Amino acid sequence: MSHSGRAMDRRIKRTRQAIQEALVSLIAEKGFDSLTIQDIIERADINRSTFYYHYEDKQDLLQQSIREMLEQAVTEIESAKNSVQAAGTSYKYNPMPRFVCLFEHIHRNREFYRVMVGHVPGFIWKTIEMIKEHILKDITLLQADPQKLQVPGPFLAHYSAGALMMVIKGWLDKDLPYSADFMAEQLTKIMRSGLYSVAGIQLSEE
Repeated sequence: MSHSGRAMDRRIKRTRQAIQEALVSLIAEKGFDSLTIQDIIERADINRSTFYYHYEDKQDLLQQSIREMLEQAVTEIESAKNSVQAAGTSYKYNPMPRFVCLFEHIHRNREFYRVMVGHVPGFIWKTIEMIKEHILKDITLLQADPQKLQVPGPFLAHYSAGALMMVIKGWLDKDLPYSADFMAEQLTKIMRSGLYSVAGIQLSEE
């Protein structure tokens, strides 16, 4: 790519970032339903034609912003060390690096996630569905024999995705009081030992 082409790509990226940042700040202030295209272009300091070059309307802007952020999260997590390998190898899965990557990503983009979780209906469920899909993929890779699953894979994925999303929401609601490493460590403990075991509770065999 030529120097001028790279410069153009950077300008486009900066413009889209400015528009998306304007959207997030305006949702926090006014709510999505109340904001207008005029609000967005004034906040982003662009003209109307520039907005419509990138997006069809404010709903398109919202959905593209969500999709791009979640895709970025997936890309970063998939590139984390010790990513899942095919079942049947001597590999032992360590979820810690991926959890660290997840919480670091959320921390870097905390205002986006805080606003989406708190003000955009449907965002939580969209994120849960994404998490569930990747958990199911991991389960399939790590356990090639479905007969060895003590709980059906889809059930396990639903439970795990919902629990993880609520942990993320609680972290955001409390203004991220713990580090990404701390959050990852706690989730890894729960995964390794089980919910009641880490709470020091013994369950009956019945």
